[in-house]
Amino acid sequence: MDEKATMPLEIFHTILKATMPERAKPGLPWRPQVNPVLFVHRVEEMDRGLYILLRNERAKEDLRGAMDPDFFWERPSRTPPDLELYQLAQGDARPAAKESSCRQDIASDGCFAAAMISRFEGPIEQYGPWFYPRLYWECGMIGQTLYLSSEATGFQGCGIGCFFDDMVHRMLGLPDLGYQDLYHFTVGRALADTRLIDLPAYG
Repeated sequence: MDEKATMPLEIFHTILKATMPERAKPGLPWRPQVNPVLFVHRVEEMDRGLYILLRNERAKEDLRGAMDPDFFWERPSRTPPDLELYQLAQGDARPAAKESSCRQDIASDGCFAAAMISRFEGPIEQYGPWFYPRLYWECGMIGQTLYLSSEATGFQGCGIGCFFDDMVHRMLGLPDLGYQDLYHFTVGRALADTRLIDLPAYG
C-alpha cells in the first residue's frame, strides 16, 4: 500500500455495508459470528483509532462485556443508521495493525485494516467441532466482499494470513476463548510489486 491515499468517508461506509450479512445473497445459514475490529488510518472525517463493526447487533453487549472496559463504544458522527459502527479507542493505530499482522507494512500503510473477531467456544459447543471451518467460511465471505467493494470504489484490498492472534486478544482485553481473531485484511491504494509478474487472466 502507498501509505498516502486517503479514503472518502462515503466510500468507507459503502465498503463496510457490503460486508453486512443482509447484503449476501445467498447468505450463510446461521446468525453472524464474525464482527471485524477496524484499525482506521486515513479515512476522511474519521479519527484515527480502533473501531468495531457489528454484523450482528445483538452481539454488542456480550462483546462490550468481554472487551477492555475502557473502550468508548461511541458511534462516529455521520455514521449511517443501518451501520453498527463504534469507536473503541482514539489514536494512531498503525503500529498496532503492523505489529499484530506479523510486522507487515501492508497492514499499516493502507487506509484501514481489519481483524476478524469471531465468537469461538460458544458456537463450537453449540453445533459441534464441524462448525470450526464454518467460522473461516464467514471470514472468507467478508474478505471476498472487501476485495470486490474495494475494487469497485477505486481502492484495493489484500488478505493477511499471518498475524499474532494472542497479541490482538491482549489489545482488545479478551481473556479467554469466547472470542478468537481468525483473519486479517487491509484496504488502501495498492502499489505494483516489481518482484511479481502480472499476466492476463485468460490467454
